[in-house]
Amino acid sequence: MHLPAGSFVRGRNGGPRADEAPEHVVELSPFTIDAALVTRADFARFVEATGYVTSAEHAGVGIGSREGMDDWAWERVPRGTWRRPFRLPDAEYLPDRGPSHDVLARDLEAFLRDDAPVVMVSHDDAVAYCAHLGERLPTEAEWEYAMRAGRERSRYPWGDEPTDAKGSYLLNFWQGESHTKNDRLDGFVYVSPVRAFPPNAWGLYDPVGNVWQWTADVYAKDTYRAVAPRVRDPKGPTEGDTFVLRGGSWWCGACTCEGNGLHYRGKAQRLAAFNNNGFRCAK
Repeated sequence: MHLPAGSFVRGRNGGPRADEAPEHVVELSPFTIDAALVTRADFARFVEATGYVTSAEHAGVGIGSREGMDDWAWERVPRGTWRRPFRLPDAEYLPDRGPSHDVLARDLEAFLRDDAPVVMVSHDDAVAYCAHLGERLPTEAEWEYAMRAGRERSRYPWGDEPTDAKGSYLLNFWQGESHTKNDRLDGFVYVSPVRAFPPNAWGLYDPVGNVWQWTADVYAKDTYRAVAPRVRDPKGPTEGDTFVLRGGSWWCGACTCEGNGLHYRGKAQRLAAFNNNGFRCAK
């Protein structure tokens, strides 16, 4: 998706997190960005073409969360990779065993769909994938500009509520008083297919929710305070090992980070491979 040069108001004053302030104007040069998140099928083609080995595969472990865990909890997933980003006995998640009768396993099979966003990929993995296509990760500013699609200051690209006028959910996020049980009001427990919800006004899918999205920017809590009231093509700090994630994920809900939305600045270490992190490319 090609986006012309433009500007938007980034950040918010008086919010609950200091790293979201202050508001400032960002001007951006033209760029392109993928309309949808990178899928498992996309990533599989990349691996087949290059023989690429992900950070989680090198480490022999990924990081995951699932229904029934405590709020804010995560667990090590031995042998967890983008191919099987959750923890269950082999017999429960091998696709050639047929549909599982175990509810937990059946829900987790959402991760195995070809059109599911690829997860349990590190920042290094995302950079490598995009570079293979002659592309790159979007900067944090490019990401927010594209996902807002002309709407400023609101929590979502369409307003401040997660539903439309008919009460239908417009994004995939956690509903429930805790992570013990997902109330499934949006139709999903874990990841959803990348085009399951309507796109934003510029035709970009999953602008918020589903999976956190890696950006090119190194994270710093004072990034917004370090720039002028009006800045052009900002790229964040030049050094660091922790990178910005935006958009929130299926694991975000009122019981935890409330990260789904366009203000919250997530972060993770460069080699971290969670089962609620994904990405899209830009150029």
